[in-house]
Amino acid sequence: MLGIFKKTFKGLEKTRKKVANAFSLISNKSYLDESDIELLEDCLSQADISYPIIENVVDELKVKDSSSINWKDRAHKVLLSKLVISQSVDDIKKVIILVGINGSGKTTSAAKLAQYYSSNGEKVCLVAGDTYRAAAVEQIETWSDRLNVRLVQNPNTTDPASVAFDGVESGMSRGERVIVDTAGRLHTSTNLMNELEKIHRVISKVTDQITTLMVIDGNIGKNSLMQLEHFNKYLNIDGIIITKLDGTAKGGVALTAISEYNIPVYYIGVGEGSDDLIPFIPDDYLKSILGDDGE
Repeated sequence: MLGIFKKTFKGLEKTRKKVANAFSLISNKSYLDESDIELLEDCLSQADISYPIIENVVDELKVKDSSSINWKDRAHKVLLSKLVISQSVDDIKKVIILVGINGSGKTTSAAKLAQYYSSNGEKVCLVAGDTYRAAAVEQIETWSDRLNVRLVQNPNTTDPASVAFDGVESGMSRGERVIVDTAGRLHTSTNLMNELEKIHRVISKVTDQITTLMVIDGNIGKNSLMQLEHFNKYLNIDGIIITKLDGTAKGGVALTAISEYNIPVYYIGVGEGSDDLIPFIPDDYLKSILGDDGE
């Protein structure tokens, strides 16, 4: 079984090819000319790292340095400084609400979180809060059976707040980690966004141990981050899960999310297996996109 670093490194292969190859091409140079800078800027941009961060990296590399530190290590130092906010999964509270747009991977992330917490010795309860899609309920039901975790659902209602309340109330009474799946929605649907706020408000009557995580599709990259601002108008987003990073070269989106929005990334999805949603560890992440496979 691969450790977190090995999984991160393997999962970010497509992003690494974009970024590490650029550094390989300049590795033997003692001075970077304009074409070298343009190459780096282009590769970092294609990895979905935001321009202000790229600018910081370039400014650092333009400074003459008499030390033996290479270009990649200097870039690593700058990028790591952008990931300084607390993002330990230990900060996540007992009840997790998953939100996001359609197709971002919420239901699968709910299942993978259940696997993660179960494997760490916690009792877990999944809550089928996507009451609009029968397929979503069937999907989470299948995962519940496969992972042998309790599932709360109610086929007699389409009110997700009611299902969420029942799930959280029963889960907290049993000492379980409660993971609430919700329907995908766009910020332009005011009714659905108000519904999210209602789900949070109703659960708050049971406990204040709530963490709201937004699930973002890594394939969409930083364009999906604009949704953060809109969702934050209705409920406070405490952290991010970035899915499908193994299938994209836009893995730099985590840097952009943390630096530009000051919201922690707690988990990243690096494969299709139930154990391929892993904690986001900044140093492992940077080594994986810059091409340092030494632990």
